[in-house]
Amino acid sequence: MDQISDGHLEGPTTASTSRRASRLSVVAIFLVAVAASAVLTWLNRDVYAFLFGNLNLLLLTAATGALGAGALQLLVAYDWFHAGASGRNVATAIGLGCSLTLPVIIVDLLGGFPAEMNVRFPESLLFYPAIALVAESVFHLVPLALLASVWRMTRFELARARLLAIGAVALIEPMLQVALGAGQSPLWTNIFLGFYVLGVNLIALDIFRRSGFVALYALRLGYYFIWHIAWGHLRLPLLFGGEV
Repeated sequence: MDQISDGHLEGPTTASTSRRASRLSVVAIFLVAVAASAVLTWLNRDVYAFLFGNLNLLLLTAATGALGAGALQLLVAYDWFHAGASGRNVATAIGLGCSLTLPVIIVDLLGGFPAEMNVRFPESLLFYPAIALVAESVFHLVPLALLASVWRMTRFELARARLLAIGAVALIEPMLQVALGAGQSPLWTNIFLGFYVLGVNLIALDIFRRSGFVALYALRLGYYFIWHIAWGHLRLPLLFGGEV
């Protein structure tokens, strides 16, 4: 039977083409992230040593990316989420990700964050597309796949189980952010950051549910582009009098 998509009748050929495009988009994201990590590891791994120590970014991206890819396949197979998104949804996700950085930039202007917290430009152009895949795999894809696998062993209704899983998984990143910020940022910053990152995660996971993984990755990439790359390049001379 033909499927209806976005108000238009979608036949078998169109649906097959759409699924193929979705798979290619996801594969492209994983390949670009691993390639970026490989180039940066080859050029200068010292730029991210303050974050990861001696950890190899290429191995980290490849390993977590592989786990994320397997997790995404399970989530699609279980009909919890889907992979692709339309160009309009991806553009909307990027724009939303960019706009969500405004509150944290204001907190930064108020002195809420330490000086050394971003990989410097231009290496940041390679680092953050790679680490965005790592973050999505670790914080979202793998935990959701684990919970979806547990759900398969129960009789719990899918929509409700997925909603509960989204709520639980959304807590992981803010808890880590608060733990990492303890002792480095003021208490008020950590309280704000915990609640704010929780809200961002809930928004991101709802976009994943509605528009697919490509839009989810696009949201984080938009956020990272403004917060870590653009603002990260400007904040040292503006706020700390340091070199760009």
